Formats: sequence, structure tokens, C-alpha cells
Amino acid sequence: MDFTSLYSTRIQTTFDDDQAAILKTFLDKFKVKDGSKANLTNYYKGLPITYPATVLGVERGNLDLDVNPQQAVAIAGDRYTLIRSKLFSFPMVAHVQYVNIKKHVVSLNKLCFVELLAEKRGAVRLDLEPPVRATVQYGEQMIAGRLVDISTQGIAVTMDDFALMESGAEMSVKFMLPDPVLNKQTLIKVQATLVDIVGNASPYRCRFKISPEKHQEQLISRYSFQRQVEIIRGLKEVSE
Repeated sequence: MDFTSLYSTRIQTTFDDDQAAILKTFLDKFKVKDGSKANLTNYYKGLPITYPATVLGVERGNLDLDVNPQQAVAIAGDRYTLIRSKLFSFPMVAHVQYVNIKKHVVSLNKLCFVELLAEKRGAVRLDLEPPVRATVQYGEQMIAGRLVDISTQGIAVTMDDFALMESGAEMSVKFMLPDPVLNKQTLIKVQATLVDIVGNASPYRCRFKISPEKHQEQLISRYSFQRQVEIIRGLKEVSE
């Protein structure tokens, strides 16, 4: 997933100065054995995975951490993590320089203060694997795409060709969703409002707010629960 949609940056001075200040704070507290704990979060396939981590040191511009094995798997797949620490007023995002799942150790760089937009969502948005075909009806246009994530309140559809649609426009989106209870594919046609279109080249990612009917919401909830079980099971299998 495009993890930059999860946050907005909160630069305090400059990116380089902020990173230097973050690393210095971690290093100073590590030396005196104070504040060496942090909490890491990854939206792994859309599912928030959060565990505590322990600072192992700061070296050559990298923050080294001992992490939970499942967090290590998520970080290896995502190549980023979000950090919360009592040492700072704001959460941070960091890119992954190195990760060792077996030793559950990671080395992070490019640390930056952020505001976590994902925490403002009303429901967890989970990735579909594989994506399913979707059709967006906008006025008289029928636009083909692929449904790539879903929650009871929103979806994202990728399109190979750019479609001229205005943010806030009302339309409908149609797709087949697996029903884990009936063990079949069920057709859903839901009313949607375009939030934005992300990307300067194909594929374009269109994000929608949706207003599902009650039975549609129940189906999406069942699918989301089953999807969460699959993601957690996969994390455990790889980390063991």
C-alpha cells in the first residue's frame, strides 16, 4: 500500500534538523538507560499492527531497535514503520534501512514528525488480495478498475486510465466480494463519493467514501473480519 496516505508531515524546523534532534534524543536517553522504549505501528495490508520496541542504539544516522517478531515481518513487507515515544510530542514515521526477522532487529532512518491521518478513520481499511474487478458509474460513463482496499466506510479503486472526475462527486461502484459465510461471491453496488485521485501516472488510485445499505455493510464486515484473521495468521506463520 501507499503508506504516505497514512500521515501528513509535521516538520518543526527542517527535515534534516528534525531527524538529527530525534536521533540525538534517543541516543542521549539510551546512554542513561531512560526512555529506551517506543511503540511501533504498521498498517500491514491495512491492518494496524502495534507492539512495543526497545532501543538498541543509534549509529551512523540509524535508529536500531529490538522489535516483536510479528512487527519485524510487517516492517519487512512495508519498509516503513510509525513510532510513538514519550520523549516526543508527535508520532514519527521512519524508513527501513535493515530488518532481520529471525533476530527481530530493525535499523531505521529518515525519521520525521507526522500527524497520523489513519487514526482518524472510522473503520479499518484492508487490502484485497488479489484485487477484484470493479466498475465505477459516473453519469453516463462506465469506468473499469480494480478494488484494492475496503472498509464499511470507504474503498479504493485503481484505474489504468485517468478519468476526469471531481472530488465530492456522487457515483456508484459495483464489484463482487467474497462472502465467507455463504462461501460465494456476492455482487455489491454501493453509492460512493469521490474523495480524491492519487497518482501522476497509471495506475491512478481513486479513494471513495461509501454509503452501504445494511445488508451490504454486514457483508463487508464479515469479509473484513475474515481478512483480519488471514493477515494475523500469515504474520504468525512467517515470524515463527
